[in-house]
Amino acid sequence: MPTVAISYRRSDSAAVAGRIFDRLAAHYGEQSVFMDIDNIPFGVDFRSHIRETLLRTDVLIAVIGRAWLGRNADGTARMHEPTDPVRVEIETALERKAPIIPVLIDGAKMPNSVELPITFGNFAYLNAAEVSSGRDFHAHMERLIGAIDRMAKPSAALGPLTSRPQLATAADKPHSPKWCDDALRYFLVPLVVLLVAHYAIVNSFNLNSNYLRFACVLAPFAAGFALLWIGDRGVGPAAAIASAFGLVGAVGMTVSESLYSGDPILPQTRFEWLDNFQFAATIALSFFVGHLVARMCRALKGRGSGKL
Repeated sequence: MPTVAISYRRSDSAAVAGRIFDRLAAHYGEQSVFMDIDNIPFGVDFRSHIRETLLRTDVLIAVIGRAWLGRNADGTARMHEPTDPVRVEIETALERKAPIIPVLIDGAKMPNSVELPITFGNFAYLNAAEVSSGRDFHAHMERLIGAIDRMAKPSAALGPLTSRPQLATAADKPHSPKWCDDALRYFLVPLVVLLVAHYAIVNSFNLNSNYLRFACVLAPFAAGFALLWIGDRGVGPAAAIASAFGLVGAVGMTVSESLYSGDPILPQTRFEWLDNFQFAATIALSFFVGHLVARMCRALKGRGSGKL
């Protein structure tokens, strides 16, 4: 059973946050849902208290209303104060890489990144759920509970709360290196697709070379897009895979054509060397452009404060 913490600002969404707590407590049990984690005992460092509470939770629900940023008497946002409890809750969850689900209530919008502390990173682009306090409340909560179950599924089977912090640390270690999965999904698979396309275009059907160039753009572009959109990998892995894809792809096509035609494997003229370099550069650049396009699409999607 997953455990959930609810972060909210009392002056912004106390009533709706209370209803969300009641619905989650009815579904998961009161011992599995934490609320008012900023209600710190006297003499206790509130940062340590919040950190210890979030270590026992699988998902943080950030309830966001129209006044979530908070306003002081002088008009400045409370969220930019380092001691603001709501800010500390979000920063702590981001620091330990805990899943966060922003919940927009009664038509509120996700704040822009410029309105948030720089320590919030990509928080403004997180896909948000919508919960209305009106007659759609129960339907929206069902969708939210489904999202919590999906996000907390890997850690929900870890056992009771008393052993969760230690086990969660062990669970954070992947069973197999992430680069192995990346190499298989975003390098080997599209490489095979590209080599098969090359064989069909050049050797089997002897088509115009423009068809091969199109394949050298489309296959790596799709792989680079998927690396960000599905794999959620950054610029570093994208650049490494793009470079390897370009080099190995160009070499693989040269070897394939050589074995089929009987010509020497190594290029024999300056023109042939330049042709191979252009193919390698096209493949690598297309992969990286696909990654950048996926990043822009995700940013545009986040700005629209989409729903789960």
